[in-house]
Amino acid sequence: MAQSSAPRKNYLCVQALRAVAAALVVVHHSISLWLDWIMHTPNARHWTNGASGVDIFFVISGFVMAISLPGLAGKENKAGVFLWRRFTRIVPLYWAALTVQLAQIKLNPAMAAQNILTPWRVAASYLFIPARNGKGDMYPLITVGWTLNYEVFFYLLFACALMLNVSPLAFLTPVLGAVALLGLVRTQAWPDCTSLLSPVVIEFLFGVILAHFALRRKLPGKALAAVLLVGGFISLMLMPEVPSPWGYLAWGLSATAVVTGAVGLEDAIGHRLPKWLLEAGDASYALYLTHNFLLPHLGNVLHKAHVTGKPALAAAIVLGLAISFPAAVLVHRFIEKPLMNLFKKRRAVTDGELVLAPPALAPVLAEEG
Repeated sequence: MAQSSAPRKNYLCVQALRAVAAALVVVHHSISLWLDWIMHTPNARHWTNGASGVDIFFVISGFVMAISLPGLAGKENKAGVFLWRRFTRIVPLYWAALTVQLAQIKLNPAMAAQNILTPWRVAASYLFIPARNGKGDMYPLITVGWTLNYEVFFYLLFACALMLNVSPLAFLTPVLGAVALLGLVRTQAWPDCTSLLSPVVIEFLFGVILAHFALRRKLPGKALAAVLLVGGFISLMLMPEVPSPWGYLAWGLSATAVVTGAVGLEDAIGHRLPKWLLEAGDASYALYLTHNFLLPHLGNVLHKAHVTGKPALAAAIVLGLAISFPAAVLVHRFIEKPLMNLFKKRRAVTDGELVLAPPALAPVLAEEG
């Protein structure tokens, strides 16, 4: 570890990394689109490493939540302030997307056949509680929302540490460790909500540990940081998907190496990152929530155009990214930001508050004002 000059107020490399992680998820779903709509083999073996973008997001989330702690110093109700900020960051856009998805399901019989629209299932989706869909899978109305269920679970545990006035690292290490161990013994007979007991939560802890070192200005030197960033990314792209639960540890450690490298390189390259990449990081949460609304339409176009084989795969990936990112930027500018500003105005205190974003939101700042 090298002693850095001072704790940073912003991490532009992490913001850019969000764009990369979101792009990986889009590529993953574009490949699934190709298999389903073009090849008609949805269960065929394929490259699934794009899903590791979620692992990067989880590590970033743990890092961002823990690195924000200095901004909560002196607050009387730290847990309440923390949870309200998290609410204003992720809930408004998610609820808007859920409402659109619910309307689509109501209007599309084919979608309705794969979704249980009982009052409980709908309520569970809005409340971040795991519930099964029509296929028996533990997905909310928006499939990618399963990750937000874990995010909110992590936020609640983090808030417990704040409420108890205990170091989040000291509190979360045994708690998340116990959650992960319970996930190893959990069976399908357990209630649906216990699906949150999973080894994947360890990835949040990895991010918290990284923040612990960052706050103490103990980070890898530039050379080691570059090795971690590149090596971790190559590992995520090439490492075969390991069956659960050990896959979370394998990809989680590689994702942690990537995020650690990005944090360690902030002083060296953060100010050199292009604005378009940072804006893509800004829009990464909107991209994450909206790209699956667009990809089926792309699949339909490719199907009607009779594009098949590898050309269709290339088209699915390239066009999937090409339409998803601009659409996400528009959603971020004209829907997400106005919603966030609306709730932000209702905060009891705004000046000088620490308002770090969750894993798919930007900018990554330690102060706002």
